[in-house]
Amino acid sequence: MAESMNVEAMKIAKKMVEDQEKYNIQALELENKTTVIDCGVNVPGSIKGGELFTRVCLGGISDVGISIPGDLSDIMAMPAVKVKTDFPALSTLGSQKAGWKIDVDGYYAIGSGPAQAHKFKDNPIYEMCGYVEDSDVAVITLEADSIPTVEVADYIAYECGVKPENLMILVAPTASLVGSIQISGRALECGIFKMYEIMDFDVTKITYAAGITPITPVDPDSVKAMGKTNDAIIFGGRAYYYIEPDVGESLEELAANLPSSASDKYGQSFIELFEEAGHDFYKMPQDIFAPAQVIVNDMLTGAMYHTGFIDLKRLKESFEVIEIINKK
Repeated sequence: MAESMNVEAMKIAKKMVEDQEKYNIQALELENKTTVIDCGVNVPGSIKGGELFTRVCLGGISDVGISIPGDLSDIMAMPAVKVKTDFPALSTLGSQKAGWKIDVDGYYAIGSGPAQAHKFKDNPIYEMCGYVEDSDVAVITLEADSIPTVEVADYIAYECGVKPENLMILVAPTASLVGSIQISGRALECGIFKMYEIMDFDVTKITYAAGITPITPVDPDSVKAMGKTNDAIIFGGRAYYYIEPDVGESLEELAANLPSSASDKYGQSFIELFEEAGHDFYKMPQDIFAPAQVIVNDMLTGAMYHTGFIDLKRLKESFEVIEIINKK
């Protein structure tokens, strides 16, 4: 791939700045000339803003859309995030993965986006994908409840090796519409991460991927919002992976173990598991973070493996759905 993910994401971010009023977002310029795009801290954000935020998370090299309705079943349909990519490993594990923990002078945020290609140049995914980031711009998305300070921006710019004026920071809280959308847009990432980190599978064999996940209802309680957004993927996310295996390599076991329901801990909500782990995300069972339903297409044999299921009952419990049934 010749394009720079940061350059591609910067194009999207600049478009968001140009149309900020239409998207109910707000662009701010810090003292060091870094541009911050508030997508939900002090502004309401929007569905389109969430779509573009998610595209930036994916390095600007994947397609993102909103389906209304996103078919979960004939009983309850919800708006959903659709992601399609021809660069599955690179766009998810090389950009979308929330791999940068920002902690500067008491400001804490989880960072995603292509700026990580500057910060983590030794990430094996880049070498596996034959990708080299050589741009002089950086774009990062932050999952945070407040606007980053100039000190935070200086730190990110320094770590990326770019000038502060060449840095763009997008920020949205978990408990916001944009936050709900961008997290629901991570079903593909969760499955690819599980393949790579837990199942030791060569994810460069995934040639194309597509996924759809219901958009989590916005909850003003940030902890509950965190639980609901993760449950959206675990109980309601669907992913389709086109994989070109080695000759004679079977994908049946990979498919069987890929959905969230393959985990021994399946059935508990994210919040329940989070509490069991002492509120330490990194002590939680990692194999639970995967799409609910998976289809794997073996591109050598033509075989298609369908595994997992949409767990509407548990999804509705997590979303705190109140049923109001009017019968005539």
